[in-house]
Amino acid sequence: MSGLTPPAEPDVVVMPAAEAYDFEYFRSRVDAGLLSRSIAVRVFRMPLLAVPVGGIRRGGWFGVDSLALALAVRDVLAPLNGFPGVRVTWHCAPRSSYAVEWGDRPPATWLDEHERLAFYGLKRPAPGHHGGVRVSSPADFGCSSAASYGRGPR
Repeated sequence: MSGLTPPAEPDVVVMPAAEAYDFEYFRSRVDAGLLSRSIAVRVFRMPLLAVPVGGIRRGGWFGVDSLALALAVRDVLAPLNGFPGVRVTWHCAPRSSYAVEWGDRPPATWLDEHERLAFYGLKRPAPGHHGGVRVSSPADFGCSSAASYGRGPR
């Protein structure tokens, strides 16, 4: 034996929604009922919001940098109410990365910005609203789903 230790399990922690770095971004853009059912998912040191489906929100996704992290996030979300059909996919924009998707599969292309926002149940914030620090939201990116790495049909 070489004495090497196996890689550590990815560090994925569920936290209250308000702890998410992008909570203010979503607070002004999603239905308050959905926001109250959301959770923060901390990958390493940065918690980001995972918003369940419901009402007009048909799908969502959470981007990660590795397949191991994607599988760990999928395993955290799979048993939770509001995250149906959770699966790991490949997103090509804004940079290539894995993503954990749930709900309906998004179309390969969007007809327009309104269609994309409607799919993710997002609304534009009121004029002049600056809901805190702006980070990239999963709903900001368009190209998804070249391959699915889910545990099978759900």
